[in-house]
Amino acid sequence: MAEYTKKLLITLAILVGIIFLLAVIYYVLPHFTPFFVAFLFALLLEPLNQRLMTRFKIKRSIATNITYFLFLGLTGILCYILIVKIVKEIFDLVRIVQQNIPQIQNWFLYIYNQTQDFIKLLPPELTIQINNAYEKFINQLSNLNLITAIGSSTYSIGKAIPNIFIAVILFLISLYLISLNLISIQDKFYSYFKPGSKDKLGRVLTDLKTATIGFIQAQLILSSITYLMSLAGLLVLNVRYALAIALVIVIVDILPIAGTGLVLIPWAVFSIVSGNTFLAVGLVLLYILITIIRRIVEPKVLGQRIGLGTLSTLISIWVGFKVLGVIGLFAGPLLLILGKALIKAEVIQSKIKI
Repeated sequence: MAEYTKKLLITLAILVGIIFLLAVIYYVLPHFTPFFVAFLFALLLEPLNQRLMTRFKIKRSIATNITYFLFLGLTGILCYILIVKIVKEIFDLVRIVQQNIPQIQNWFLYIYNQTQDFIKLLPPELTIQINNAYEKFINQLSNLNLITAIGSSTYSIGKAIPNIFIAVILFLISLYLISLNLISIQDKFYSYFKPGSKDKLGRVLTDLKTATIGFIQAQLILSSITYLMSLAGLLVLNVRYALAIALVIVIVDILPIAGTGLVLIPWAVFSIVSGNTFLAVGLVLLYILITIIRRIVEPKVLGQRIGLGTLSTLISIWVGFKVLGVIGLFAGPLLLILGKALIKAEVIQSKIKI
């Protein structure tokens, strides 16, 4: 009975801890975002620091300065490409879409009329719901003003610029200080624990750090592959605003379940209806190629870098997204990684393989 009570209390404590952690992530974490992101980037830069120190026999301060300013340089280049090139293309693309909304509306009406014979075969209640939903969609499309929406967003971003500027400065300063003192921060943290629990904690944090960095690296690798393949395919197909459209494809692909097909397949259908068969076939082939390459690369990248099953990772991303929104895309897998680390360190007893 005492053993059962002990296990029950441990289980309840773990559940309370998970709920508390979720509450902290949802309510408190946004205020610590610059420092949390700085810590993650410091962990990402740490292997490079260690390699420089080992290979060139230099002090940590010198290695930290090299990696820090290298990071600043690469970030500056990426920001220039993003702001000057891609953002300009996005605005041009939005303007063209806005100008062609009547044609897009006519295309949807054409598809709707072509499917009427099939819709009439459905039960009357379902037919009414489909027709009402489609009419509502057409009305919303006719009233859509992307320029005004972007103008409102730009105004909101403009108002938030002071806060964004302060957050960026805090991030850069925190990144440098954390990277410079990472070893001492870790030693100080471990000093608060007893020697008996320090070993288990060390194993948990090591596994958590390795898997977290691996997850971030895996997402960056997969997103980079998708972006480069999309960009190359769109350039071959001679599509305008390829930089911006490839970025949209990557953003949609990050979302659970959605995938690149949510952009490429409707675009291909629209191209067929518009009479551009070459573009339609090219988009379908591009979608198939990206899907095949990702199916080959994704399990290997995720398995090697975070040690989680593809299905477990997908479920954690989807549940995290539904519970916490965009933050959940990363919080879900991180909680799964934490659970696996606790099981591996024998803090939690479980026979379930994650």
